[in-house]
Amino acid sequence: MKRPWTLVALVLAVGLAGSIVALRGHESNPAFVAAQQNLTPVASVALERLLLTTSDPRPRFSGRAHQVHCATSVHTALGNPWTCVVAYQRQPKVRYRVMVHSDRSIQGSGQPEGAPVRGALVVHGCCVAQTP
Repeated sequence: MKRPWTLVALVLAVGLAGSIVALRGHESNPAFVAAQQNLTPVASVALERLLLTTSDPRPRFSGRAHQVHCATSVHTALGNPWTCVVAYQRQPKVRYRVMVHSDRSIQGSGQPEGAPVRGALVVHGCCVAQTP
């Protein structure tokens, strides 16, 4: 090889170009940041209304939720995590730990109160209504 430094220079140039592309990809997106900072707070009533549309996830149980109570101790826009107790047609009530995502969809897992089942019961839905 007559000029080994050309190979070294080429490798360094490719590495530098890759670093620049990676750094530019991590720059903040102003529209995304603005949307995250201006989230409308999630109201417990809106989350409860959405959970009322869920079906009983317990094996061999059926029916829709007929009573829901949700609470959070966090004072952020999404209020995560939420604790929601859902009464379905058959007892016992199910206590969920619910997360509200930035697109206002929800996902939660829980257990029946006083009568745990194998595995977690899952609830999910879309979307928590925005309150004016």
